[in-house]
Amino acid sequence: MADDSLTGEALFNDPYPVYARLRREAPVALFEGTHEYFVTRWQDCQTVGANDAVFGPSASDNRPEARVFGIPNVLSMSGPEHQALRAGIDYEVQQQRVDGYIEDLARPIVVKYIDAIRSQGEADLTQQLFEPISVRIVGDLIGLTQIPNETLQSWFHAINGGLQNTVAQDPAVWARCDQAIADIDEVMRAMYEKVCAAPDATLFSHVVYGGLPDGQRRSFEDIMPTMRVIILGGLQEPGHGAANAAYGVLDDKEQSGLMRTEPSTWALKAYDEGLRWIAPIGVTPRVARQDFEIAGTRVPEGASVAIVLASANRDEGRWENAEAFDMRRKKKANATFGYRPHFCSGHYLSRAAGRIALEEAFARLPGLRIDADKPVNVKGWRFRGVVNLPARWDA
Repeated sequence: MADDSLTGEALFNDPYPVYARLRREAPVALFEGTHEYFVTRWQDCQTVGANDAVFGPSASDNRPEARVFGIPNVLSMSGPEHQALRAGIDYEVQQQRVDGYIEDLARPIVVKYIDAIRSQGEADLTQQLFEPISVRIVGDLIGLTQIPNETLQSWFHAINGGLQNTVAQDPAVWARCDQAIADIDEVMRAMYEKVCAAPDATLFSHVVYGGLPDGQRRSFEDIMPTMRVIILGGLQEPGHGAANAAYGVLDDKEQSGLMRTEPSTWALKAYDEGLRWIAPIGVTPRVARQDFEIAGTRVPEGASVAIVLASANRDEGRWENAEAFDMRRKKKANATFGYRPHFCSGHYLSRAAGRIALEEAFARLPGLRIDADKPVNVKGWRFRGVVNLPARWDA
């Protein structure tokens, strides 16, 4: 039976029973493990997310994000400085730009990795397909074209481990996280020197120069906390979004049939539903700038607040049969990409890459199905995904 107690272990193993209980009994609850108030109902999350004047971004050194990413970063900033940095980040991932390059960038990568496993008749779709596709697409866009997939995957797994280590405080997990950060900094310092000498079209170069007056650039120290955010969220989210969606589809006979028959029709619907069903990024942090009462709970000034996106996405008051994956649902906005002004910059790129990955996987791997002899592994709560998705197909 699922554990619905508010503990770090229960959240990591499966947070959804915990969130369901909180929505019923304590929709705003203090989680002692991370010293933050969890806001779990859809409408309350909307209230907090839309009220940037009261619930601003958290720049506290006590936050796990500060320990892992560094402060300030794009998630902790506000005002004109944040707007200028977002201008640099957003340029290459805005819809018009993505529409212009996504087919030439993404589809050859997707086809390459599918062709590499197709004759095998079986594979771990997360580890051998969706994660490699995701890190290659986004890694190339960032400018990490010479860094192998295995390294990129190890980076975001190590950073992710650090963010989820704030309760257990496992020294080995911190050691891997710190080593990954050091390796990232070493690689990106060389990239920084290169774009300082000659700006280029990479997302990294746009972060260095974007949103600033001509002739100015950000320092290496200024941009690296934000680049760590981009590396974790950007490299991970499209892959885990696709894996989550594929698991939902493959676990349902009728939806599997629809996807196999018309992958181009259903791929984006499946990806969007997967983002709702298992949000790859489960929470987004805020800090209360003044005392505030919500859902009968007083949140004191200075308190850390976690908008639990994953819980909002399964609120029974907003979605019928909210716990189930159903790509046939009537389209309705979910909370996965957060709230403005911190709405995820890469949302359109993520959806475009995920659509192509799912479309090609179901089109090119006939009879795609879950391998019933091997376990599917889903874990995490700050970042959650289907980390192992064993599958078979008719080779």
